[in-house]
Amino acid sequence: MLRPTGKNTKAGIAVQNQHNLWMNPLEQAAYFPVSGAHLYTVLHGVADPLARVLLVGPFASERNTSYLPWVRWARYLAARGVECLRYDYRGIGESTGAFEDMSFEDWMEDVEVLAAGLKDRSPDLPLILHGLELGAILAANTFEKGVADGLLLWAAPRNANEALRAALLRCIVMGHAFKYAGERRPVSDFIKQLENGHPLEVEGYPWSSRLWRDSFRFELPPALADQSRTPSACTKPVRIVALDQNAAPLIKGSAVVYDAISKDFSSLFADNFEWIAAALALSGGSA
Repeated sequence: MLRPTGKNTKAGIAVQNQHNLWMNPLEQAAYFPVSGAHLYTVLHGVADPLARVLLVGPFASERNTSYLPWVRWARYLAARGVECLRYDYRGIGESTGAFEDMSFEDWMEDVEVLAAGLKDRSPDLPLILHGLELGAILAANTFEKGVADGLLLWAAPRNANEALRAALLRCIVMGHAFKYAGERRPVSDFIKQLENGHPLEVEGYPWSSRLWRDSFRFELPPALADQSRTPSACTKPVRIVALDQNAAPLIKGSAVVYDAISKDFSSLFADNFEWIAAALALSGGSA
C-alpha cells in the first residue's frame, strides 16, 4: 500500500484507505488522490520486478496520438521484468480536475507524488523516470531533485512553449483544411489572443493565457538542455533520444494519419530497454 512520506504529504495525499492500490502484480487501473483531484493510473505490474519506471506522457491532446504505442511500451517493459506506471495528467484524459485551472507546477507535483509512491513500494529497487515530449521536461525537473536513479527522455523540447506551439500549429493547419482562404486566420491572431488574456480552445482543451506565458519559463534543467554536457554533468544514468516524424504516432509528426495499430516500434523499444538494463545493471531480462 502507498503511504504518505515526507516527500508527498505536502501534496495532501490521502492514501490510508487505498489498501489494494498497486498491490496486485497485474495490469491494474486505479484513481490516485492528489491535491483537489484524482489521477487515473495504470500499473503494469511484475511479480518480482528488477526495476520500476514512471512513464510521464505528452501534453493534452497529444495523449490521444501516443496512447497505443505508449501502452505497448509499458507492456514491453513489464514483460521483461520492469514494472511500469503510466497515468494521465491532472485535468487531462481520464484524470479529474479542470484543465484550465492547472499549471506546470501542478503537473510537476503529480510526477513527484507518483515517483515517491513507486519508490515507497520497494525503496531499494531502482526507479527510472521516462518522459515523452512535454513529459520529458516534467520528468527531467523531477529527476534533478534527486527523486530517481535514472532518466530517459524521448523527443524532449527545450521548453514547454515548443510543445504548446507545435500542438497549436497542427490544430490551426487542420482547421484551415476545412475553410476557404478568406476565412483562414494567421497564426499570429491565435497567439495574440492568448497573449491578450483570452483563453483559446485547442483540440478540446481550453488553454489559458497564464499557461501560455508560463510555458516560456518551464524548461529543461541547464545540465540537460545541452546534450553535449549531459554525460559529464549528471552523476546518474541519463539518456536523451531525439524522435523524428518516423516515430509517429508515438509523437505527432504531421497531419498525416498514421496506422497506430500496426506501426512497429520493436527496434526503438529494444534499444531503450537495453539501455535501461545496462544503466541499472539489471539481470534476467532480454530484449
